[in-house]
Amino acid sequence: MEMHQLEYVLAVAKHHNFTRAAEEIKISQSSLSQQINKLESELGASLFVRTTRSVQLTPAGAEFVAHARRIMSEVNEARRSVQEYVSIVKGELTLGTIAVIGSYNLPNLIKSFQDSFPGIKMHLVEEQCEVLLSMLNSSKIDAAFVQISRPSPIIQFCPMLTDRMVVVTSHNHPLANRISVHINELKNEKFILTPPTSGHYQDFHNACALAGFEPTVILNCSIVKTMLGFVREDIGITVLSSKVAMAEKGPDMKVIELTPTIPRTVYMATRNTSDTPPAIKMFLKYTRQWLKTQESLEKAKVTAVHSRLINSK
Repeated sequence: MEMHQLEYVLAVAKHHNFTRAAEEIKISQSSLSQQINKLESELGASLFVRTTRSVQLTPAGAEFVAHARRIMSEVNEARRSVQEYVSIVKGELTLGTIAVIGSYNLPNLIKSFQDSFPGIKMHLVEEQCEVLLSMLNSSKIDAAFVQISRPSPIIQFCPMLTDRMVVVTSHNHPLANRISVHINELKNEKFILTPPTSGHYQDFHNACALAGFEPTVILNCSIVKTMLGFVREDIGITVLSSKVAMAEKGPDMKVIELTPTIPRTVYMATRNTSDTPPAIKMFLKYTRQWLKTQESLEKAKVTAVHSRLINSK
């Protein structure tokens, strides 16, 4: 069975006529008949009932056509998908990002995409979440990694990874020896936080409001190393995403679990439009595949750890 034979069968099934089918697919009627006879002989069943007036599908032919349509649809989709890759030789992509992207695995996504599409020139814009969403809304950037998600008819949010907030203090702070702390115990603390335009600030402020107090913020800073420098000097404490805190803390810092959990999610935000440029469309498709790969790798790690634990018993 060959692919062109499926195309021939579908053409005849569409027109119920060999002559019109041959005209559509631009071959001679004798070649069309010969190929379909060859296919029927291979299958061991007649696909059409031929009369002088019309051509009708047999029950076996109807079943075959249903499968042939699905196969041709998949083939056409595969061709279209490959053509998208081939057509993107050059292009530009401007990504907005929060400052802590390096503490996660997202640089790997950007690098692997650039390796796959070296002709696409990428630009990074580092800003706070609210600023990035405003830039995305006004088409100044193509996509953004943010920690804010809100209902919008214009912007869609794709979850990339999840984390949680932790408390970071100096090793001299009264809370330094604690394993965990409840948010209510922080009402009298002084905080060094990210700017109010950041999703991190907003999530923590909302959590404090639910706990019945407003945090005392003595400094706002967008650079984690600077924030931790102030914490180290006992000017105040801070809250960070756990992966960021573990990546940046020094030996004289303490990371403490916070309860109840304040989740942190990094989203990729994009405009919800029908005229998405090819470069960003390809980046979105690549990102979805990358996320599936990361999920599979994570499952494999968990399985390996579980197997080692069982074998060690």
